[in-house]
Amino acid sequence: MIKKQEVRDLYEQFKKLGHEIATDWTLHKPIKPYENNPEIAREYSVEDVDAARNCDVFILMTDEAGTGVYVELGAAISSNLEHGKPKIYVIGKHTSHSMFYFHPSVNRRKNINEVFEEIEKL
Repeated sequence: MIKKQEVRDLYEQFKKLGHEIATDWTLHKPIKPYENNPEIAREYSVEDVDAARNCDVFILMTDEAGTGVYVELGAAISSNLEHGKPKIYVIGKHTSHSMFYFHPSVNRRKNINEVFEEIEKL
């Protein structure tokens, strides 16, 4: 399972390559149960969907997939079909757990290093 600190470290690697992070979910505070925090839940949901639709590269790490990740993936796929971006990657050990990982807009990779190699060429 990917930990928040590991994701933050990956963010730093992307920033060193000159990329921006569209949204940093690792900074979200725990808000479950959602019904006790509806305003924050609304804010986070809008922020995360907007980021998935408006980024250049969307990376889903299957080892850290919660329930919301499928909504974000759907938003990224929809945006890719409409606008040709983002470039979508699904990485990790579980890249066959959802039929949507096989969508033509999605690139399945074993690890983040493969993604780094590809996006350096973009």
